[in-house]
Amino acid sequence: MSGKFVTWFRKYKGLHILMWGATMTFSFVTYYNPHHSVLSQVVNVLCSTGLNAAPFYVCGYVLVPKLLYKRKFVAFIAIFIGICLIYGPFVLFVTRMFDHITNHDKEIIPTWTTLGPSINLFIWNTTLAAFGASSYKILFDRFRLERKLQVVEKEKIAAELSFLRSQINPHFLFNIMNTIYFQINKTNIEARASVEKFSEMLRYQLYECTSDKILIDKELNYVKNYIAMQTLRMEKGSDIKLIIDEKIENFSIAPFLILPLVENAFKHVSNFKDSGKNMIHIELRIDGDNVFVAEAINSYEHDHNGTHLMQSGGLGVQNLKRRLELLYPEKHELNIYNTGNMYQTILKLQYDN
Repeated sequence: MSGKFVTWFRKYKGLHILMWGATMTFSFVTYYNPHHSVLSQVVNVLCSTGLNAAPFYVCGYVLVPKLLYKRKFVAFIAIFIGICLIYGPFVLFVTRMFDHITNHDKEIIPTWTTLGPSINLFIWNTTLAAFGASSYKILFDRFRLERKLQVVEKEKIAAELSFLRSQINPHFLFNIMNTIYFQINKTNIEARASVEKFSEMLRYQLYECTSDKILIDKELNYVKNYIAMQTLRMEKGSDIKLIIDEKIENFSIAPFLILPLVENAFKHVSNFKDSGKNMIHIELRIDGDNVFVAEAINSYEHDHNGTHLMQSGGLGVQNLKRRLELLYPEKHELNIYNTGNMYQTILKLQYDN
């Protein structure tokens, strides 16, 4: 019990003691008069500062949360002004009374010439204490609320990213199963190769993508396996190329940011009878300082059944846009171009070393 009390005291009350001690010291040094009794001046400072603690805590812990936060502005202003105008003179006369006890030369009621300035000074001190407490309470509560909001926002983003990522996996697995389905009548060697690649990709999803960032080499290997498997279901002679810049360093990237572009290109590639006209070019490169670029170009048919995934707001691309906003705010650029029978998608990421 004593340990908890000490922790509580250090955390909440120790700072208050330091604050009031500093206030008393400042007041004593500011108003010190060598011609007056030191004891009298110490009692004066202790009395005036101690009495001003009352409006400080009343305003900070009662008026602000009970009235100001509940938008009772008229009541808050009226009580605030009342405290300053009434309590200030009260502190003056109580302080003068204790001062008279320690120094009999001083009267409890000051002379008329000094009464006005004395009342103004003590009203100002009370106002300063009340205003300081109110400002402190508002700022403290604001910072504490912002910290809570940051924690909630981080938890929300983490939950949302987990949800978005969970949406990617089933969609991708169905595409792979569809690929394997079309390979059933092919030779067992090709089927085995497809299952092997599928196993590698599934292992990557389930066991390696457990953190927010992953090394780019692993992500590129995943993309290679995906393109290799999707190429198996394309007509022979299709123009499919994967170009990876040798300058790509071993930096970290959020997983599954490149896949939606590649997946989109394969899903909406043209199906011309001349297979050589069906083109998918994927290029991954470094452009400038710490800028990773993923570019996907695919041919498509104007009369193709359905609208291009980028225009139709497909699940994969919508997830990609949302994840980019969350993971790379103001550090990404996603551009889509439609040029004749070609669709071009360019993703740029500003990464950290």
